[in-house]
Amino acid sequence: MTAEVALRTAAALATTFGGSALLAGVVWRLARSRMRREPWLRTNYRGERIVAVSGILVAVVGTASAAVVAILSFRSSGPGWFAYAAAPIDDALSESRAGAGSSDLLPVDAFRGLTLAGATGAVAATVALPAFGWLGYRDDIRSDGEAGGFVAHFVRSWRQRWPTTGVQKALGGGAAAILCVQIALFGNIAGLWSSDGWRDGLAFVRSLRDLFIGSHDSWALVPLLRGSMIVALGANVLNLFDRVPGRATKIALVWWLLGLVPAVLVDPAWVDGLYVESVHVGWFVWHSPALWAAGAVGASVGLLGSEMREQHMQGDTGVNATGAVLALATVAAASGSLEWVVLGLLAALNVASERWSFSRIIDAVRPLRWLDRLGSPYRNL
Repeated sequence: MTAEVALRTAAALATTFGGSALLAGVVWRLARSRMRREPWLRTNYRGERIVAVSGILVAVVGTASAAVVAILSFRSSGPGWFAYAAAPIDDALSESRAGAGSSDLLPVDAFRGLTLAGATGAVAATVALPAFGWLGYRDDIRSDGEAGGFVAHFVRSWRQRWPTTGVQKALGGGAAAILCVQIALFGNIAGLWSSDGWRDGLAFVRSLRDLFIGSHDSWALVPLLRGSMIVALGANVLNLFDRVPGRATKIALVWWLLGLVPAVLVDPAWVDGLYVESVHVGWFVWHSPALWAAGAVGASVGLLGSEMREQHMQGDTGVNATGAVLALATVAAASGSLEWVVLGLLAALNVASERWSFSRIIDAVRPLRWLDRLGSPYRNL
């Protein structure tokens, strides 16, 4: 990755993260009095009634951020901070050389057939955040209050002959994960907005079909299911850590900063650069999954101070959405081999939660305990 691309990427990440954090913090200050209403209030461990679904702001701000990235990606037609595409480099180069002539710009025909991978990923994030946020919100509002992992929820569902909100969230999350991974990795989103697609009804139907069943020769069931499991389990893992104020946000921030951002700024295998020097294209085409999640993570951090002061809780509404979009970005950024490692780790954490308390483990390890309680006026370091 060139220094210019790295600088643009870092600026885009910092702008998206910082802007989302600021927006979420300001909106909370303006809306907190209106959010203090039933059924959004819960009694915390100190006996105080606080807003328990402030994660609505995370889902909304994160979705808006991803939507802006998607729109800018589609509209980018020249140099800019948000120019995305993943293109067959050899094909793009041959097309550009064949049609360049004396012009300083790449001919329009040279861009036909390019897959807007960055845009499809941002679109997938705009689906994942509200979908998982809504599932988490239903669990926050309608939950029967009984804690438990997957096994406990499915056992209770079997006994009462009706799925608990936890089971509904698991099944709905699985379906949403499949759709989001399909869009991010295989969906031919660009075809939905093509002029030919709107003029030709059959072409538009084919675009819709490609969106759900895949339009590339590389489409395969195993990557789709593997990625979907990572997204679903990633959302649930972050929920499992959401037992004390701020813990889930801190884990999300570490996941984003140490797992996704370095991959963007170093030299990730998934970055495809297209710069045709002979025709002065000026397009640095880069694909940054970390940017899809920057809005949600930034919004969570923007609420972290007030959450640590126990003025509110994000609830599953925010945590579920943030975990899902982080996992989705991880799927897009990681190689197939690394995805298996991530899947194994997330599955192990989900299984371990059935047997051990993560809170006890964190409290037993001094550095983890210090980080977990950092910023809290009520919990001693």
